[in-house]
Amino acid sequence: MTKIRDRFTHPGPQANGLQASENGLWVIDQTDNHIYQLRWEDGSVIKRLPAEVAHSSGITLGPENIWISSTYGVDAAGDGGNPKIVKCDMNGNTLARYETPGAAFNPIADQITGAHGLEWVDEENMWIAVPPSETIYLVDPRSMEVKHSIPTPGDRPHGIFQHGGYLWLGDTTLCIIHKIEPKTGQILDEINLPEPEIHGVTVHNDKIWFCCAETGRYCTVDLPI
Repeated sequence: MTKIRDRFTHPGPQANGLQASENGLWVIDQTDNHIYQLRWEDGSVIKRLPAEVAHSSGITLGPENIWISSTYGVDAAGDGGNPKIVKCDMNGNTLARYETPGAAFNPIADQITGAHGLEWVDEENMWIAVPPSETIYLVDPRSMEVKHSIPTPGDRPHGIFQHGGYLWLGDTTLCIIHKIEPKTGQILDEINLPEPEIHGVTVHNDKIWFCCAETGRYCTVDLPI
């Protein structure tokens, strides 16, 4: 049985996307649309920054930038209602907005929705998990050109990270984190997590961290060897 360890609870309304870094855990909140940087030890807030996003579900870090998936469109920013991938500086200021690959009409939300999990690889590569198309895309972050894509195991892919040459993808509906071969999409391993709900997913010190938007819980499980 997988041992789940509770770490702390979210200081804001609803945590939805996670990204590990040496200087703290970065989070995007889907309700207040703020970026949080939290201390690993107790979840206390280091930074809280506003972002020009709507119902955001994913966050990742490049060397000098924060990337966020605006899962809904932000009309006030001139998007025409379409969801975007948003590039920010380290203070949360918007630098660029890109169309989301695989965005499509979501009958439950009654609007076009876009990406959830993001994972920066390098200057030429970033992974994007997109529920409407049930697809993981490898894109060039300079242009958002799609270089490669693989299908997701379930219909609600969420948090994603790359470790040891493999992708790890959380699915909220299936309650599973899958280990995936990135070239073929082959499922190599899985971790069943019946509760709490899996939303953001990242890795730090050989622990998989995940958050639940509904309960605000941050939890860890051991990364399988």
